[in-house]
Amino acid sequence: MIDKKKLIRGLSFAAYFVAVFSLFLLLLFPFDRVKAKLESEVRLRTPYELSIARISPRFFNTFVLSDVVVSDKSNKVLFESTSVRSTVSLFGLLRKLLVLDLKAKAYNGEILVRTQQGPGKNFLLIDANGLDIGSYTLFKNLGLKLTGKLGGNIEMNNDAGKGKLLLKGLTSRELKIKGFAIPDLDFDQCWLEADLKGDRLTIKKMDLEGKELTIKCMGDIVLRERGSMNITVKLKPSVRLAQEQAGILSLLKNKDADGFYQFSLGGTLSEPMPRF
Repeated sequence: MIDKKKLIRGLSFAAYFVAVFSLFLLLLFPFDRVKAKLESEVRLRTPYELSIARISPRFFNTFVLSDVVVSDKSNKVLFESTSVRSTVSLFGLLRKLLVLDLKAKAYNGEILVRTQQGPGKNFLLIDANGLDIGSYTLFKNLGLKLTGKLGGNIEMNNDAGKGKLLLKGLTSRELKIKGFAIPDLDFDQCWLEADLKGDRLTIKKMDLEGKELTIKCMGDIVLRERGSMNITVKLKPSVRLAQEQAGILSLLKNKDADGFYQFSLGGTLSEPMPRF
């Protein structure tokens, strides 16, 4: 017959050992070496640079990365966050599958990232909520005066993916394209729906709706260094804007029964060419 007292005492010692071992593992874990390894791997395997101020434990499989900055090789900041909470799935590791969840506070909003990587498996999900594009460093450095709140999600499975993005309250001020001044624009909401297959991005729907101007776009973009584009653009200005921009609109010959002017955008990503 099992002695209950001895069994309880044995289980207590085992639980105590596991708790102490886990505590010392968290306290003595070489987080500085892990930080250096992460930064080195990103530098070697991608065209980007990763900088992390420090890594702090929160639980056995949960860590907080402080002051995270992602930039390109010319030190142009692409993403930054004061705090990124990361959680690694232990059950995924047992199945030889890396399952990592990231939650970041950025640009007055939140970004959730979930990735799964393993043999024949490469999954990525990005979900954004309430991102303030006016505070995005890259836009500021480019001199773009934009405001608006961005939300939506992007899902990738190996080399295929899809995304839906919603931008509310988009405004642009003092915008110039190839030296031409663009009128100040205000859009109540902007909706983008696109699919990705390999290096080809297909814009299924891109609608920008405002009181003065409505824009609709659809087409394909090849995402390479000299990638081509073939996009159909439709514009519908208000009566006031049409009178104010009569000189520009006179270049657009195609106008349908709904009042949309139409032209196409070709060329390459670096040198787009409008075709009227």
